Amino acid sequence: MSVLAKIRMDIEAYARAERCEPNAAFWLRMVLVTPGFQFVLSHRFQEALLAIPVLGRIVRRVVWWLTCLLFSAEIAMAATIQGGLYIPHPYGIVVGRAQIGRRVSIMQNVTIGTKSVFELATPEIGDDVVLGAGSVVLGQVRLGAGSAIGANAVVLSDVPPGAVAVGAPARAMSSRRPQDGVASGAGQATQAGQSSNG
Repeated sequence: MSVLAKIRMDIEAYARAERCEPNAAFWLRMVLVTPGFQFVLSHRFQEALLAIPVLGRIVRRVVWWLTCLLFSAEIAMAATIQGGLYIPHPYGIVVGRAQIGRRVSIMQNVTIGTKSVFELATPEIGDDVVLGAGSVVLGQVRLGAGSAIGANAVVLSDVPPGAVAVGAPARAMSSRRPQDGVASGAGQATQAGQSSNG
């Protein structure tokens, strides 16, 4: 999938969350005054820089470093992320080496990565997954398509497709409704996390 195709899917995810059409005015607002989309767009720009021979990788690292400073958040250059990424509040997010599918929603303060610096295995996050605020996904785990991770959950093992996982360590409690979208799925994950924390 091309970088432009991913950006189109990204903007569609934000439009779905706000229940509006991705028209020119919406694009302008996203690019100019929406930090979450700006953070995602910066990652896409970094991907595009790889097409530039020799200097592309150097410039990409500079842009990555500036993005980390500006947003106090990080998406590792080794992360593979498909289109439709939705990040409403980018602050405190750390995404290490991971494979992330389409239409994934990541809330603030989420951590995705390995259990240690010596581990090579990485998380695999399926399509239409929602990661609630403060959730942690570590190690060689697979989050099935359509699953939701509750706020502050710590995922150390696989989560079945369509399941809602909460707790530390996280466990699957129920299934999401098929009609859950980006915005409603995020809300369900947050509510599940709050209920599991008392």
